[in-house]
Amino acid sequence: MKHHVRLALAFVITLVPYAVRAQVISNEPIQTPPPGNIKLLPGYVHEPRRGKDSRVGVIYKQDGLSIDYDIGRMAANYADQYFPEYFERLRKQTHLNSDAIEGQVRFYENQVVWRQRQFVNGDEVMIVLLKDSKLIASFVNSTANFVAKVDSSDKIADFLLTVLTYQRSAGKKE
Repeated sequence: MKHHVRLALAFVITLVPYAVRAQVISNEPIQTPPPGNIKLLPGYVHEPRRGKDSRVGVIYKQDGLSIDYDIGRMAANYADQYFPEYFERLRKQTHLNSDAIEGQVRFYENQVVWRQRQFVNGDEVMIVLLKDSKLIASFVNSTANFVAKVDSSDKIADFLLTVLTYQRSAGKKE
């Protein structure tokens, strides 16, 4: 009997340092990489969230900017509705009331402060700043959308410096 107790005690003494170290390791938050190999600015963290039919999450800095993202085939293109091509597609829908269409066009057009498009990392990105301080960047081919409320030029810079590092997965949509 004493032999079994000594063996159990030796086993516990041997494993305690590993158990303590494992406990310390497991208490550290596991950092999930941001989508598309996004490069995070100092102080920013990535938090994935649960989505139904797309990849969603947030990139944020404590007491700072928060960038929500929605990536996937079902995510569509958030910025598209603020660009002239969308207005022209609306106008071509002859089965709809033309006054209602023009009202909708004016509604979207009146929200825009500025809009730009560019090719970044092999994908077209549409960026729009709205009058309510919402900044939207949509990568067309990878259906990746990034949205933030920006109330300063520093936040606009952080948004662009973060989001424009996004790279879609080679040869496929996210």
